[in-house]
Amino acid sequence: MKILAISTSSNNASVSLLENDNIIKELNIIDQKTHSEKLMPLIQELFETTQFSLSQVELIACDIGPRFFYRY
Repeated sequence: MKILAISTSSNNASVSLLENDNIIKELNIIDQKTHSEKLMPLIQELFETTQFSLSQVELIACDIGPRFFYRY
């Protein structure tokens, strides 16, 4: 099963393409508050470099975040 995984819950935005238990490709950028502008080009780069397409993806997984909350 091919999975497109997307994480935008911190300054690091990450997209990964996985097949079963193997990571095919992972791309990361560190940027503040512009994930909405850079996420689609990052996904496009992922598909171009792996020569896969969205139609081959069976599942899209994303996180809900941020993962950590600190109180001061």
